[in-house]
Amino acid sequence: MPIRVDFTDVGGEFTPLEKGTYNAVVYDAEVKDSQAGKPYINWDFKITGPSNEGRHQWYMTSLQPQALWKLKQVLIRLGAKEEDLSGVAELDLEEYIGRKCRIVVDHEQYQGEIRSIVVDVLAPTKEQQNEPLFR
Repeated sequence: MPIRVDFTDVGGEFTPLEKGTYNAVVYDAEVKDSQAGKPYINWDFKITGPSNEGRHQWYMTSLQPQALWKLKQVLIRLGAKEEDLSGVAELDLEEYIGRKCRIVVDHEQYQGEIRSIVVDVLAPTKEQQNEPLFR
């Protein structure tokens, strides 16, 4: 069945974000399997400004035992209590949706193109904590 799409005002090129640190919120998080069948969490961050507001960037944290240190670090930076992340923990990713943070963006080359990637997730600044979630 055909669908109707309005491409008015849509640019022809997608430009990567500039390298830097951006204020963001967790827009979505879901468990997926890699091509090798290894589970990971795919984080979707929405930039809240002041520049590039509304753009999305993605980040993956592996659920493999040797990589859980990074997941724990991200969860703590998103506001989890370290004591809740000892031993076996039940994670409800929905609890992290809307949480403020900062993302560090760098560049990589992929199939001959430069693209922006998230290389780290940081806790929000005190000023960011006081900002309204949506403008």
